[in-house]
Amino acid sequence: MPIDYQIKKQLGKLFKNYFGAEPEKINALPHSGSNRRYFRLSTQQFSAIGAYHDNSKENIAFIHFTEHFLQYRINVPEIYAKNINQNIYLIQDLGDIQLLNWLTEIRVNQTFPKEAQVVYKKVIQELVKIQIVAGRTFDYSYCYPYQAFHKESILFDLNYFKQYFVDAQKLKYPNTKLQNDFEHLSNFLLSDIDAYFMYRDFQARNIMLVDNKPYFIDYQGGRKGALQYDLASLLFQAKANIPNEDRNQLVNYYLNIARLFIPIHEEEFMEKFHAYALIRVLQTLGAYGLRGIIEKKQHFIESISYAIKNLEFLIQKNEILEQLNTLKDIIQQIINTTLKTDER
Repeated sequence: MPIDYQIKKQLGKLFKNYFGAEPEKINALPHSGSNRRYFRLSTQQFSAIGAYHDNSKENIAFIHFTEHFLQYRINVPEIYAKNINQNIYLIQDLGDIQLLNWLTEIRVNQTFPKEAQVVYKKVIQELVKIQIVAGRTFDYSYCYPYQAFHKESILFDLNYFKQYFVDAQKLKYPNTKLQNDFEHLSNFLLSDIDAYFMYRDFQARNIMLVDNKPYFIDYQGGRKGALQYDLASLLFQAKANIPNEDRNQLVNYYLNIARLFIPIHEEEFMEKFHAYALIRVLQTLGAYGLRGIIEKKQHFIESISYAIKNLEFLIQKNEILEQLNTLKDIIQQIINTTLKTDER
C-alpha cells in the first residue's frame, strides 16, 4: 500500500475526530527539501494542514515549540490534533501567501515599498518575542537534533559552502589555510555565551501572511543561539533583495525593540551581525551551488547573483576578514568572476 495513501488515511481520521466530518479533499502540498510531507484537508466549512514526518523527535520538537509560542501569543499555527505514534499532526491552515512571494508581487523595479517595511517591522516585533520573551522560559531539552548552535554547526555550513560552491566553481585555494580561517571565524562568532532562541531558518519562505499579519512555520530546527543569526537570515535573504538603506532601517528598528527587554551594545552587536550574515550568505551559496550549479535547477541559478550582491556588501562590513586572508581571497574571486560574467 503506497505510503501517501496510509498517511492520508490516518490524517483523515484526525480530521474527522477534530471537525466531526470526513475531509472532502486531501491534496498534497509541494514537497520541501526534507522528509516532511504536508497535505491540505478540507470540506466546504473546514480546512487544515496535515503533516507527516518519520522522525518522531522532530515532530515532538515542533509540537512543543508551537505550544510554547502560543502561550506567548506568538503567531504560529494552532495545533488541532496529533498522533505521535503515527508521526502525524493536524494544524491550522494559514493559506498560501508566503512573505517572499508577496514581496515579489508588490515591488516595482526592485524597490522595497513602504507596505513591505510595515510588514517586515511586524515580523521583527514577533522575532524579538520569539527570541527573547519566549526564549527566557524555553525548555531546550526538546531541541532536535541539537540544543545549541555550536562550532560544529558553523563549520558544517562553511564546509557546505566550500564543497558545493567553491569546489563546484573550481576556485583555487590552500585547503589547510581555509580550514584555519573557518576555525578562526567560528571561534569569533562563539566568543560570547548566547541564551536566546534561534529559529535557525528565519527567512521569508517560512513566514505566511494572513490578512497582512505574519505567521511563522518550520521552526522545528530551533535551538539556543545568538540573536544576530535570525535577523541576518531575514534581512540578507538573497531573493528578498532588500536595499541597504531599508535593511539598515530594519536593523535599527530591531535594536530599538530588543532594547526594551535586554541591554545591547550596538557596536558589538553589529560586528557579530555582519559576521553571522556572512556565514548565512556563504551557506546559502552552498545550497545554490548544489541545487543550481550541480543539479541545474534554474530557480537556484537565478538566485546566485542576489547572494553575490550581499557578499559585495559584507566584504566591506566584516573587519574580521582582515584576519582571514584565504576566505577573503575566495570571496573576492567569487565577486570578480560574477562581475566578469555579468559584463559578458
